[in-house]
Amino acid sequence: MGVSLNQLCSPIDAALAELETALLGYVKNDIPLIEEVASYVVRNGGKRLRPILTLLSAQVCGVRPFGAMSYACAIEYIHTASLLHDDVIDNAALRRGKPSANARWGNAVSVLVGDFFYCRASEILVKAGNLEVLALVSSAITRTTEGEVFEISKSHDFSLSEADYLKIIYAKTAVLMGASTETGAAMAGLPEKERQALRCYGENLGMAFQLADDILDYVSDDHQFGKENGIDLKEGRLTLPLIYTRDAVSEDERSELKTLFHAKTLAPLASSHKLLADV
Repeated sequence: MGVSLNQLCSPIDAALAELETALLGYVKNDIPLIEEVASYVVRNGGKRLRPILTLLSAQVCGVRPFGAMSYACAIEYIHTASLLHDDVIDNAALRRGKPSANARWGNAVSVLVGDFFYCRASEILVKAGNLEVLALVSSAITRTTEGEVFEISKSHDFSLSEADYLKIIYAKTAVLMGASTETGAAMAGLPEKERQALRCYGENLGMAFQLADDILDYVSDDHQFGKENGIDLKEGRLTLPLIYTRDAVSEDERSELKTLFHAKTLAPLASSHKLLADV
């Protein structure tokens, strides 16, 4: 029997209860629109997987989870900023089952509030004062951004290799999760071997998480997924389900699949081609 997320989080239950208050506290602002949009995004929640990993890693490394609260908030804000920007790029109408920020307030406001989250995260990290954590999280932001740009440069590329796909999801998802799990080790001043072990755990979890997310984009419905499905195809992103399908079918089928990929729909094949239907 598997272990639920709630069971895994039981050692940090008290800290997690405080996390939501802290996340809302940091978005208070003299500009009403910033606070309105930022509060809406924070209250829309999510799994809080990255701050959970941050707090758990602190606990494992002998640091009180409450002592890692500011870092957990900063890392969640970095993730939130990337989601706001992603939704603008993808023209997404839903996020976690509710209207996305760009759908409610427009692209300009959504991008700028995303920038606000990045800036507030930087302020939190600087005030917290641990240069090791500041360095590793700053590096993660850079690499995540590089991954997003690399993904855009490969959009609509039907020849995208599996290796380049894995490079993209490593940079845009796994790196920040690795930083989340490494943060506790950095706070505790543990040697590189222990830091690397925790970083690798987070990165591998991030890879698995993104692989599952990319599969769900094809097989789930909007209600189950909490956001529109089919976004990857609509935005010209070739993910692993389609890469495997492309490499498994005949040359004629591959040519047809390429045409449909550029047309941003697989509907003509989904009902008649068993392999594609199974994807």
